[in-house]
Amino acid sequence: MTTLLQDVRYALRSFRKSPGFAFVAVATLALGIGANSAIFSLVDRVFLKSLPVRDPGRIVLLQSPGPKQGHTWSDGDDSTSFSYPMYRELRDRNTVLAGLAAEFPFSANVAARGETEEASGELVSGNYFDLLGVPSALGRTLTAADDRTPGAHPLAVLSHGYWTRRFGADASILGRTISVNGHPLTVVGVSRAGFTGIQPGRLADLFVPIAMKAEMTPFWNGLDEWKDYWVQLIGRVKPGISTTRAQAALQVIYGPILKDRLQAMTGWNESRRREFLGMKLLLVPGGRGRTVMRQGLGTPLVSVMGMVALVLLIACSNLAGLLAARGAARQREYGIRLAIGASRSQLLRQSIVECLLFAFAGGALGVLVAGWTLHALLAAFPPDDQIRQVAAQIDPRVVGFAALVSLASGLFFGISPALRAARLDPASTLQGQGRGSAPAAREVLRFRRTLVTAQIALTLVLIVAAGLFTRSLINVGRVELGIRPDKVLGFTVSPDLNGYPAERTAVFARRLTESLAAMPGVASVAAAELPTLADMTAGSNATIEGADPSMSDHRVERNGIGPDYFATMGIPVVAGRGISWSDDAGAPKVALINETMALRYLPGRNPLGVRMGFGAGKDVPTDIEIVGVVRDSRFGLVTEKAFPFVYLPYLQSKKLGRLTFYVKSAGDPGLLTAQIRGEVRRLDPGLPLTDVKLLRTQIDESLLPQRFLTTLSAAFGGLAALLAAIGIYGVLAFSVARRRQEIGVRMALGAEPATVRRLILSEVVHFLVIGAAIGLPAAWGLGRAVESVLYGVSASDAPVFAAGVALLAGVSLAAAWPSARRAARTNPMEALRSE
Repeated sequence: MTTLLQDVRYALRSFRKSPGFAFVAVATLALGIGANSAIFSLVDRVFLKSLPVRDPGRIVLLQSPGPKQGHTWSDGDDSTSFSYPMYRELRDRNTVLAGLAAEFPFSANVAARGETEEASGELVSGNYFDLLGVPSALGRTLTAADDRTPGAHPLAVLSHGYWTRRFGADASILGRTISVNGHPLTVVGVSRAGFTGIQPGRLADLFVPIAMKAEMTPFWNGLDEWKDYWVQLIGRVKPGISTTRAQAALQVIYGPILKDRLQAMTGWNESRRREFLGMKLLLVPGGRGRTVMRQGLGTPLVSVMGMVALVLLIACSNLAGLLAARGAARQREYGIRLAIGASRSQLLRQSIVECLLFAFAGGALGVLVAGWTLHALLAAFPPDDQIRQVAAQIDPRVVGFAALVSLASGLFFGISPALRAARLDPASTLQGQGRGSAPAAREVLRFRRTLVTAQIALTLVLIVAAGLFTRSLINVGRVELGIRPDKVLGFTVSPDLNGYPAERTAVFARRLTESLAAMPGVASVAAAELPTLADMTAGSNATIEGADPSMSDHRVERNGIGPDYFATMGIPVVAGRGISWSDDAGAPKVALINETMALRYLPGRNPLGVRMGFGAGKDVPTDIEIVGVVRDSRFGLVTEKAFPFVYLPYLQSKKLGRLTFYVKSAGDPGLLTAQIRGEVRRLDPGLPLTDVKLLRTQIDESLLPQRFLTTLSAAFGGLAALLAAIGIYGVLAFSVARRRQEIGVRMALGAEPATVRRLILSEVVHFLVIGAAIGLPAAWGLGRAVESVLYGVSASDAPVFAAGVALLAGVSLAAAWPSARRAARTNPMEALRSE
């Protein structure tokens, strides 16, 4: 230990003598480790961190990919949606699972202590908390006895975060009543801190027995309907039973259930029926929660993690080059120490200690850099975005990751200079001229040239990736949305969650629309059941009179809208008419379709007057008349392709509930927010507004993932270019210093300064050619890996590759120019007299 402390003190003294070298080495590592740690904190929360439950390795999620007939609810993967009767069958008949629980997310208007706000709720089966092994922090959790009779268990468990945020961690909330969606629920407990449900990125504020489904989701019960697929299933495999065995045992139960349910499936051909009977029940690992967010963020996050790893490699190669140069400069010192009795193991240990001190200093500073970087990354997303909800932070796991990366960087990239110092021959070193022998200097130069070539190759990969993402974002920005979002403000209300029946919601919607339209500066007002460009869709099969019967197997999207919707959103009606207030529940059913649907379902025909219905099969009533055709417009996502779309009057909906209003203003719509809140409060003081934002802001937020990738790739590409430039400058400066006498001889023999500059710059060209030969294929491979998240750009986009090479060449030549100019200004007489 004493010897180690001596090595540390000696290393610190040597750093004080070379503060510039120490600063550059530590700062270079800190940038690489900090960027990696920040991205790792996101990757850890999304991919690696287990749920805070008991024995998460035995938790499984149930999936059943295949055809479904009826209503299906999903949040991105409908293979995880089951009907509640199916859940009961599997729960009661299985013998290989210690338990099977069900859950379903719902929106909740929570009224308590005189205030109403929207919260995120989870309907859960009574065995949910027991199966997961999640205890309470206060009171108790739900039990099987709390989930037996529909509508008879008005209870709620608050999440710890919601209890703290909304109720100030007041223990007196236990046993009190809160109103959730217009129904009084008694708070029986608070769940343990850190548990917010089984889906990362979706934080549950309160948990309610699934028996209260009808009360929590107006107009939709679903507890008894086999063709209503909406619950997500979580199981725990019994000890001593493998997942494979459990899956096989459940399939034995599942097959007969499917065969029994097939009798109720009408309108399917034989192929579709066989596909239904062949559906498999899959058990997938569930210890890290549901994978919905991973499906959306998986490729982007893995791509970003790969890019920051390349940045770290470039930073470490710079460190290795700096250490090699430092070792060459200290060869005479090493020779003297060996000559007076120091052992080679002592020199090796001393060099490794210095490397590790650099590494851990860089790692400690890198943790700070990671905190700043993560804060900046998350601040770019709105508070309700799922990437903000994962609550990524610099926790002990991230610090441990930074420490491991620091240790690996110090050992892997510092061991070569350390071994070179330990292999020195003291006699030949002391006989050499200057501070280092010529052979050693040549060896160091070759080593650093190899590192710089690798840096150029890695930097080219990052620059090309940044170019691909940038071009993709530019293409997305040029998409014709089919709407005019400027000066349009949107907000959402959910009257149904306050107990409004559909008729009362329709009256409320009309009164609010008319009162908002009467405000000064308002050009038009309209409402829709689903918001635009919020990645929300609804749809089903459609049957149209006179259309190809096979088309009824295809899904069409739909939305309920109100009068003036097309005028407010700037969508032209190209044939027929729009929706009016007379298209109410007592009027004949009508619909408008977009141009894509007219071309696919009714090619060459006038769609006006044609009748249609939703569903597939001969018994589907075609009681809806098509009264208009509108231009195609983007609805769910900016990057989606045009697909068949049906617009229906929300006034004719029997399940009218949540509505998003759009207010088009002649001036700044943001100035209307206070007046809008006042009008809603006047009509219903207990009805909260949510998602109040400009439509342009909504569009910008929908593009945040693309901007996230583009900004990060550009930042990492720029950082890599900077590090590569530093490496090129260092190598050429070292090369010019070593070749000073050679350059002096050349100039004494008549070489022009321009010739000397070309001589030095030719080394950069050599680096570029080899680096490009390695980097371009690697960049193409990265492009192929991320092609699925690019828009309108291929992995082999020639202009992007050419621009990347040109940019890197410019950076490299700029980094080489100071050394080339210094070499061209060499005084031959001074160079020839120098040692």
